[in-house]
Amino acid sequence: MDISESFYTASLSELKQGYVYHAESDSYYCLVCGEQFEEGIIYTVDKRMMEAHKAVVKHIGSAHGSMLQYLLELDKKATGLTDLQKQLIGAFASGSSDADIVKQTGGGSASTIRNHRFALKEKAKQAKLFLAIMELMDGGLAQGAKFVPVHRTAPLVDERFAITHDEYKALLNKYLPQGLAGPLTGLPRKEKRKAALLRHVSTSFKKGRKYKEVEVNELLKRFMAEDYVTLRRYLVDYGFLDRESDGSVYWLNL
Repeated sequence: MDISESFYTASLSELKQGYVYHAESDSYYCLVCGEQFEEGIIYTVDKRMMEAHKAVVKHIGSAHGSMLQYLLELDKKATGLTDLQKQLIGAFASGSSDADIVKQTGGGSASTIRNHRFALKEKAKQAKLFLAIMELMDGGLAQGAKFVPVHRTAPLVDERFAITHDEYKALLNKYLPQGLAGPLTGLPRKEKRKAALLRHVSTSFKKGRKYKEVEVNELLKRFMAEDYVTLRRYLVDYGFLDRESDGSVYWLNL
């Protein structure tokens, strides 16, 4: 399952709870890390036996804390919130008084804090209306004309990632004529096409697994036998892979 896609296509209630249910696999998936909990299997969580639904809820709290905490840790390009706004939201959610929040933020007054809270409420109203408008707009689009979701770890969200499902499929057919397992005919110069192909290559890596450099190289040689080092560098540069500072270990960064 593509956890980045599930994260961005999740409903508001799913984002708040931190998991989604996929009927085709009869499983619950954590929206933070992608861990799967299949119905019909009993899981041991904190030395307790639990069914899938209870297990995924417990997992989110144990492994990631609250969803509010996780969402507030996302950067500004994802949430549109400034550091101060994030700090205020966290304080409001904890039930802190306006006077206490003044002390925590180190400036302003109780009336200033109330004004911030009012501004955030207005922002929420606008966001709700905007979301409704966009959902109505998307409802009129064919599936192929909709944009492929941008992975959460993209270093900069720009026109490089503005690609529809139809365009994505056409690019894969063009640059992977022998099949999706590779090899690539090459990496295009255009950033948009390059980003799309890197997205596909990244699906060869499993979420949560650590790879030694030699393992990464072997996977990438399937796509570009002679230029796998360049491919590896691009995957890191575009935010699909992350690595230790010495380059000894890599992992999927979605």
